[in-house]
Amino acid sequence: MLRIEPFRGIRFNSRRVPLTSALCPPYDVIAPDMAKRLRRIRENTIHIELPAGTTDAKYRRAARTWTRWMKGGTLIQDTAPAFYVLEQRFRLAGRPMRRTGILAALGLAPSSARRVVPHEKTLSKPKKDRLKLLAALGVNTSPIFAIYTDPRASLRSVLARIVRGEPDARGKAPDGVTLRLWRISDPAVAAGISAAFAPKTLLIADGHHRFEVARRSGERSIMCYLCAEEDAGLAVLPTHRVLDEGGGVPAQIRSLCRLTRVSSLARLQDAIRRAPSPFAFGVVRKKEFTLAVPSPSTGKGVRSRLGVEWLSKRLFEKVDPHLIRYTHDAKEAARWGSGNGGLAILVKPVAVRDIRVAVERAGLLPQKSTYFFPKVEAGAVFKSAK
Repeated sequence: MLRIEPFRGIRFNSRRVPLTSALCPPYDVIAPDMAKRLRRIRENTIHIELPAGTTDAKYRRAARTWTRWMKGGTLIQDTAPAFYVLEQRFRLAGRPMRRTGILAALGLAPSSARRVVPHEKTLSKPKKDRLKLLAALGVNTSPIFAIYTDPRASLRSVLARIVRGEPDARGKAPDGVTLRLWRISDPAVAAGISAAFAPKTLLIADGHHRFEVARRSGERSIMCYLCAEEDAGLAVLPTHRVLDEGGGVPAQIRSLCRLTRVSSLARLQDAIRRAPSPFAFGVVRKKEFTLAVPSPSTGKGVRSRLGVEWLSKRLFEKVDPHLIRYTHDAKEAARWGSGNGGLAILVKPVAVRDIRVAVERAGLLPQKSTYFFPKVEAGAVFKSAK
């Protein structure tokens, strides 16, 4: 059975550090300019989530920072185990959105971990980094993100009652997302939540590297953010691919696809969405915008029926994945792809339900197949891994 349990969270002391000052994005989406800005804040989570430096000394510095914060009262640990309800308010394509999830300890014993389904392959470099950080700190600095099904709203109704009360903490993340946090420490309510999750299966939305590292390290549990698939605020964005040098990829595109030139990035994005083919994608090169629709025969063997798998098997099979840059921002991808020799591939959007079906059909998808938005910020709650 799936083990979802409360834990004694460690949080910033609100009398000393406003949550707005403490929050940072997860390590893998912090851009260099944001990192530079956040590192100017003495008590921002970036100092332990993504410590500065290029050598292993950065992990030791992160550990010293954590120890100083704990001993000095910057961080305090809750006295009783709790679940933590996290509400995020944000805007997407101009629309106000709200997503509500719960932070919990996800058991990693084989009987529990078997009910957790990953959907993406991983890369070795991020796993080595997270393994070293975990060994130095002994702390889950940011949660993995997993999705569960709640067709009768049995769990969502519990969370809805909780968020009607006064939050324990609130803040605004660097990306503009507004957070509110509530503790659920009532043993009876917590037991009901654990029991409701026991028969469920989770799909990892984000945090595959952290999940694998925690299991490899022999950890008993890992901090996990859980969100219902039916939550109206659960959004997934396409993750675009960029190569600084096109290599043989442009020739492959010409041989496998029907190409249609369009006049702008906006029209290209609209054409990708409207294209009947699930494998349709956009190409930006030398400031030219092209819709690429693969020949139907090239889709044989692409069991997921998703464009990211088609791209991996037909275009990027011989490309070192570490040479591919990823972004969910189409404008950023187009800018990168317009450089000398550069090439941007704009991916077709997919719905959350399509991802679950694709995993059931094909197993693991290629790296960076999805971008669940917004990310779950680091710094609202920490969990000891010891």
